[in-house]
Amino acid sequence: MKRTTRTATTTIKAVLLTAAAVAGLALTTTPAQAANCSLGGGVYICEYGVTTQNLPNGTTQQFVVGTDSAVWTRWTSTSGSWSGWQSMGGRAASKIYIHDGRFPDGDPWTFWVLYHGSDGYAHENGRKHDGNWTGWRVVDDF
Repeated sequence: MKRTTRTATTTIKAVLLTAAAVAGLALTTTPAQAANCSLGGGVYICEYGVTTQNLPNGTTQQFVVGTDSAVWTRWTSTSGSWSGWQSMGGRAASKIYIHDGRFPDGDPWTFWVLYHGSDGYAHENGRKHDGNWTGWRVVDDF
């Protein structure tokens, strides 16, 4: 009788451990699968969305936070076709924000891309008139 009780107890423990492991697996994989969206051949974190900036010549530039937490961008040509996604680096833990007019010359081609980083700080990267970027830097806040 003791042998049957031990076997039954061992079997119940094994079933409970298996059920807990399967439940834990379901909890850890479901949100990650649900949290990713795709756009133009790229995958990004849905929660942070897509941030769009319209440029003076009618073209558009989009920004997303990729599944690697980096900021990714793509843009349209004057004919309307999209470029491929390019990484801008960074370690974002928030959606992307755009701030116009932060350059003192008032150039309509210049703007700042900002995010709250996984390090707890705000980061910005400025687009110059020629399309080049200043590089990421920590800022006090935005």
